[in-house]
Amino acid sequence: MLIYRPRERTPHVLKFASAPSTGEMEAILGGQVKHVPGFLSIEHEGVVHRCVALRAENGSDKKPPLNVAATILWDLALRRDLGIGLIGRNGTRADDLAGPVAIFFAN
Repeated sequence: MLIYRPRERTPHVLKFASAPSTGEMEAILGGQVKHVPGFLSIEHEGVVHRCVALRAENGSDKKPPLNVAATILWDLALRRDLGIGLIGRNGTRADDLAGPVAIFFAN
């Protein structure tokens, strides 16, 4: 599992013997876990992997800090898999990811 945190360019790598529980994921991400739609692939160490991306649902009025690295990776996944992305030619974002993001893929 890769954990991308705001203001960090490289992920933290966590390895599990089995899939973490929902409670463990909520502790890692800091809130109720929500699937990131369309984040279906990631390039890691030169290889494109099918993946599942999760984030914490923001239930408060205060939005966590922008996660630039995860937002760019989400944009790339959408472009790779669907042909459209989050970031327009003029640089505006249709959506973004805030707070930590967890990405699971099989080796």
